[in-house]
Amino acid sequence: MPSIKRRPIFALVGSAAAILLAAQTVDVAVNSRAGDEDLQAQALSRASQVENLRMSGQDSASASADAKAPEPSLDEQQFSAAMDEYAAVTGKTFSAAVYDPATDETWTYNARQGYMEASIVKVSMVLTLIREATEEGRGLTSDEMDLSARMIQSSDNDATNELYRHIGAAEALQETYDLLALTSTEAGPLWGASTTTAADQLKIVNAVIYGTDWLNEDQLTYLQKLMNGVESSQYWGVPSGTTHASVALKNGWLQDDDGKWDVNSIGYVSEDSTEYGIAVLSSGNPEMEDGVSLVEDVAGIIHELERSDAARGSAGSN
Repeated sequence: MPSIKRRPIFALVGSAAAILLAAQTVDVAVNSRAGDEDLQAQALSRASQVENLRMSGQDSASASADAKAPEPSLDEQQFSAAMDEYAAVTGKTFSAAVYDPATDETWTYNARQGYMEASIVKVSMVLTLIREATEEGRGLTSDEMDLSARMIQSSDNDATNELYRHIGAAEALQETYDLLALTSTEAGPLWGASTTTAADQLKIVNAVIYGTDWLNEDQLTYLQKLMNGVESSQYWGVPSGTTHASVALKNGWLQDDDGKWDVNSIGYVSEDSTEYGIAVLSSGNPEMEDGVSLVEDVAGIIHELERSDAARGSAGSN
């Protein structure tokens, strides 16, 4: 049984961002570690790749520092200020990426930082399955649908191992990544330890929600329904701060070779006039529960920013 704990969402006054997040209490269902803990051995062989990605991201950022960037919008400035303040207060390592369809804006924070995907890679595996079925001009079989449901809704690793072999493993997954124009994510033989960034994961979320011309629309709708129906023990992270939202999500957690946890949450939120895609990735957490709290805090801050932005937009249209 998952353990249930109650905790306040991080209350943050962001003077630079002009936002105030009121403390609120949510139920956080923390699943037992058994779901992803058996992937720990996979992290050993891939941890160096994650570190290389992190270092290359820092080098790339330094090399492009002199390039003139476009002036950020007020919303993006508020987002960056809120993320900076949370990072300064907590000292935590995390990245976030958000897409707002109302403004067609994408916001990213610490975008080049590398993380292990853990079980959020399961979304990309189902996308790969749908791509292959689309190319073959067929629907998903009952066995494929069963494996997909077990993977997404309960994060079943046995089902994931079977489907990974079925789709063609790393080579097939990498083809999907290439089609989605992911620049910092590479597939590997050990799926749980594949490397990624928040910006790349947001592209995956957008593919699920908005589709592409090489994915069957009906089968994408099936994946959306799976992500909207995760088990209660998996319902944390992306939904933070919401009260009655429709949320499609997938979470992942995995220990590295130092015993620290990468904890990630990706998905899509629709609540009243507020809609957005989101990816929050974290690393260096002493315990899995620390990572859950971190991604909950960050997702809650983002939801408050999005809700405030939607309210301003509604007021402006009157």
